[in-house]
Amino acid sequence: MASHHCVASHHASGVNGVPGRLTDLADEGEYPTGSTFKPITAMAALEAGAITPSEGLGAGSCIFVSTEPFCNAGHTDYGAVGLVEALKVSSDTYFFEVGRRANAYGNIIQNMAHKLGVGEPTGIDLPSEFAGVVPDRRWLAEQDELESECERKHHGNRCYIVAEPGAPWTVGYNMDLAVGQGELLTDPLQMAVAYSTLANAYRNGGEGTVVTPHLGKQIDERGGSLLQTLRFPSRHVHLDYEDLSLVMEGIHEAASQAGGTSADVWSGWNQELHPVYGKTGTAERAGHVEQSWYMCYIADPKRPIVIAVTVEEGGFGAETAAPIARLIASQWFGVPKRFVAGTSKTF
Repeated sequence: MASHHCVASHHASGVNGVPGRLTDLADEGEYPTGSTFKPITAMAALEAGAITPSEGLGAGSCIFVSTEPFCNAGHTDYGAVGLVEALKVSSDTYFFEVGRRANAYGNIIQNMAHKLGVGEPTGIDLPSEFAGVVPDRRWLAEQDELESECERKHHGNRCYIVAEPGAPWTVGYNMDLAVGQGELLTDPLQMAVAYSTLANAYRNGGEGTVVTPHLGKQIDERGGSLLQTLRFPSRHVHLDYEDLSLVMEGIHEAASQAGGTSADVWSGWNQELHPVYGKTGTAERAGHVEQSWYMCYIADPKRPIVIAVTVEEGGFGAETAAPIARLIASQWFGVPKRFVAGTSKTF
């Protein structure tokens, strides 16, 4: 199993200026993930046969559904690329295309997210955690019902739980989900579980374990003797190893090859000794500066690690979150620390 490490911050909540309890954003934050979700989309589409890895998709700076544009950051045109290159450069238009195709296959992206642990309580031994939201048709129907109930209680006045009450699920929802945007909400701990599952399945020929993160190990008597060993369940998943290898190749190239979204952040890192499999994310949140994300798995025979970093109002993933991940990895492996800000401007 891959180890977990989450970078968490805390917010104090209260009433009328009186401090309340601290909110652990690692397991109670509610965020879109941006492009860190793309490996999940890729696994879903590959396993369902919605795409083939060598097929070129996403040509142009935008793709259109009717008259609505879905565009790359900065209207960059990566051309028609295959899966590995799309992950390396983080082509939104490629994954918008994947999301559009996946919509015809049902909830394949949503099912893969749940399979890997996104949108599911992790079971961590803490008083509360955010369950997450992975939107689908059923979720939208439930939101419509909540809107109707709220309007009845408020004498017909809109509650804005949904933007357009009664509007059907459209392909645009799935396209946004494919790039970690839209109505998707999760937290760093769930993303750490998902990447850990990808990592340990990759190490074990496609046989993965969805771990239960935990703080406690055992309960001791006051005198120090063992009272109870704590046990935390895990869940087995099978992932097609050939598909998984392509996804891991893409995020390894993203962290190690020229043109990769976080390659400059890891300049000088010993990729042969500790190869990095990393994905930047830049999540758009209404009324906020973009949220910076970085997810990575760093291999090691004895001490592998999965690192989840997110920074509210942090901007692009390569500029803020990825350099923090490198500092954590440096501490973990006992190598000199370097803060290297990346330059990639991708969502």
